[in-house]
Amino acid sequence: MSQIIQRDFQKTRKETIAVSADKQIRFDVAVDHGSFTPSHWHEAIEIIYVLEGTAVVALFDQTILLEPGQFLLINSGLVHASRCPSGNRTILVQIPDEFLASCLSDISRLWFVIDYNSPDATVQGEIQRLRELLLDMMQLQETSRPGYLFAFNRDLFEFLDLLYRNFLREMPGNYQPKSSRILSRLDAVLDYTHQNYSSQITLRDAAGVAALQPEYFCRFFRENMGTTWLQYLNDYRLSRLYRDLLVTDLSIRELEERHGFSNDKLFHKLFRDRFHTTPLQARKKARQLEQSETR
Repeated sequence: MSQIIQRDFQKTRKETIAVSADKQIRFDVAVDHGSFTPSHWHEAIEIIYVLEGTAVVALFDQTILLEPGQFLLINSGLVHASRCPSGNRTILVQIPDEFLASCLSDISRLWFVIDYNSPDATVQGEIQRLRELLLDMMQLQETSRPGYLFAFNRDLFEFLDLLYRNFLREMPGNYQPKSSRILSRLDAVLDYTHQNYSSQITLRDAAGVAALQPEYFCRFFRENMGTTWLQYLNDYRLSRLYRDLLVTDLSIRELEERHGFSNDKLFHKLFRDRFHTTPLQARKKARQLEQSETR
């Protein structure tokens, strides 16, 4: 897996998982013309499998590039951000903690580690089997023949069994699940940010919501979200603006004003740093992808 070691939105501290009633997990095959999701976490294991194009996932101190045929498992509670730089098609699986708790007596320290680059042929065989199961579940869901859920659930439980038997590891000593007090503060700050991101809110405003002094709030937010509050604010603004960029014909200046960017030069720098293109080029490319799919 190529790695560069570097440094749907819900108004809550965590992203809400839309599980299907018949599966009790989320299993989607999605086409993305280009998007960006800022730092968030789930109360679920998440698996991203790239079928076409690329995906980039940031996990605290590393950024992982996923190419076709590669997948990534993200443990429950782990803060991450993701972006689709130039269009992709992916399998997205989210397996809620509640679902896992129905099969395991204690999931509080459940932690999986997959060495995708392992030289061990046995490990690579197990990873390949995980890929095969994901693809088989996709095919079963696409055909949706009567009774397909029997085979789908068979594959799902084989997938989880393989993970549990071969990739279960001790939770890292430097990772601690967030306490209810921390979650409550983060919830309040993120909700405030999401509600007011289009206004000229300040770090002092956000610190006040958390009932913390600005200096301590900066450390608190970075330790728990893996980024600064200001970067998170700008990332959230970019993510909302990017969606409107693709689905509306509003001018760039109108989009900046709608989404809280008061400094045009700063906005263009942030956009280029995040998406490696200009807003107009991003819109043009997305429209070309849409047109090619409808032909």
